[in-house]
Amino acid sequence: MGILSVMLAFTGCDKIKGLLVRTQTALDREPVKEESGLVAEPIDPALIPPPPEVVKTEPEINKAAKVSVLLYHDFTTSLPRSGMVVNIDKFREHMQALKDAKLPVISMSDYLAWRRGEAPIPDECVLITIDDGWKATYDLAMPVLREYGFPFTIFLYKKYVGSGGRSLSYDEVRELAANGAEIGSHSLTHSNMLARNGKSAEAYKEWIRSELEDSYAFLEENFGSTGKVKKVFAYPYGIYSKEIVAMAEEFGYEALFTVNGQKSGWETPITEIGRYDVTTENCVNFGPALAFHGTSTVSTARSMMQVSVDESGVEQAPLLVAWPADGQTIRDRLPEIKLDISKLEGVRAESISVRVSGFGLVPHEFDPALGVVRYQVPQKLRLENCSVIVSFNHAGKKDREVVSWNFKIDRKAAYLPQEEESPSAPSPSSPPQTVAIPSDTAQVAP
Repeated sequence: MGILSVMLAFTGCDKIKGLLVRTQTALDREPVKEESGLVAEPIDPALIPPPPEVVKTEPEINKAAKVSVLLYHDFTTSLPRSGMVVNIDKFREHMQALKDAKLPVISMSDYLAWRRGEAPIPDECVLITIDDGWKATYDLAMPVLREYGFPFTIFLYKKYVGSGGRSLSYDEVRELAANGAEIGSHSLTHSNMLARNGKSAEAYKEWIRSELEDSYAFLEENFGSTGKVKKVFAYPYGIYSKEIVAMAEEFGYEALFTVNGQKSGWETPITEIGRYDVTTENCVNFGPALAFHGTSTVSTARSMMQVSVDESGVEQAPLLVAWPADGQTIRDRLPEIKLDISKLEGVRAESISVRVSGFGLVPHEFDPALGVVRYQVPQKLRLENCSVIVSFNHAGKKDREVVSWNFKIDRKAAYLPQEEESPSAPSPSSPPQTVAIPSDTAQVAP
C-alpha cells in the first residue's frame, strides 16, 4: 500500500483513494464508514459455508470381462509367401468381422488401465497386436485399421527397426504412433531367450537383462516423444521361463504376452497373456479368437469331441478323439499329441494344419490308414496350459473344420519320481467309446 499511497498523493484521485482505504480497512477487520453514513461490518469467516465436499468414487471394474488378443506379423497384396504373412484383403475381412460382430476393439492403454483397476472395459472385447516391425504394417495394415478406427499395438525389436529393406523406418514408426498405434518391446534381437548358447549363468542373466531392459530403453529414446511407448513385452516365439518372468517383473513391465491362444481375464497372470496367432492364409485362429460363450463365425467341431445320445437314449462315442484329452492333466512334458479323425469321411490330407501354443504352426504327421494326426513335441513344454488347434477339410462339410482343445502339464511332476500316468483318456488308437471327455471345459478359453 505504501507505493500506491504515494502515487495517489500525486494523482489526487479521491475515489481511488477511498476504495483503497476501504479495502485496507476490511483487511484489518475494522468497520468502514461509507459516504452514506452507513457502517459496513466485515464478514465473519466462520459464517462462510465450506465448499461442497468432493466425494471420490472408485470406478466399477468388470472383473468378469474377457479380452481376445489378436497377433499378426506381416501382410501382402498377393499370395502369402510364408505362413507368417496374411493377405491384406483377408485382414480387412477380419476387421469387418469384428465390426459385424460388434466386438469393441480396445487399446493397450485401455487394457492396462483395466488391469490396474483404474477403468472398466467392455465385457467382451479385442486387442490387436502386430509383431516385429515389417514395413507392410505401415503400407498395408495401417490404412485398414484407420478405415475401421481400430487402435492397435506394434511390438518391435531393435535389431530390425530401421534396418532397411522390408523393415519399418524410424519415421514410419512415429507416423504409426500418430495413427492409432502404441508401441511395446519385442526384445533386442528376437532370439529364443531360453537358448544359452554356451553362456555362463552370469553371462546368460546379463544377456536376458539386456534383451528386456535395453530394448525398452531403445524404444523410449527413439519414440518416447510420441507418448505411445508402453512398458509391455512380447516374448519372442512366445518362449519364456520363470527366471525371465522374474527379471521382467523386477524391471517393471506391466504386461507380458505369449502366443498361447487363450483369452485374457482379470485373473490371468499379467506375465502370461495369451494371443491368437493369425499367421496363415487359412487364418484358423481367427474364428476361435472371436468365440465368446461358445459362439463363433467358424465351426469348431466342438460337439464332435463329446459323447452324444441318440434318439433311443443310447450314448454314442465321440466322432473325434484327442490325446491328451480336453481338460486332462499329464505328467509328460514331451507328449505326442494325437487326434483321431478316422470317423470323418473324405479328409484331405493336404488340408490338415496343426498349431500348438508356444510352437505355432508345427510339422505334423498323418496316417491315412488309421486316420490319426500326430505331432511329437520336440522340447519340454514349459506352459502349464497347452492349446492345440487342428483344422482340415473333409467331404462332409464345405467349410473347414477347426478342432481346438486344451490340456494341462503337471510341472511339479518334473521334480518327482516318475510313476505310471493316472487313468485318463487313451490314445486315439484305442477304442473311442472308452473316452470320457469333460463337458465343462470352454473352447480355447483360459
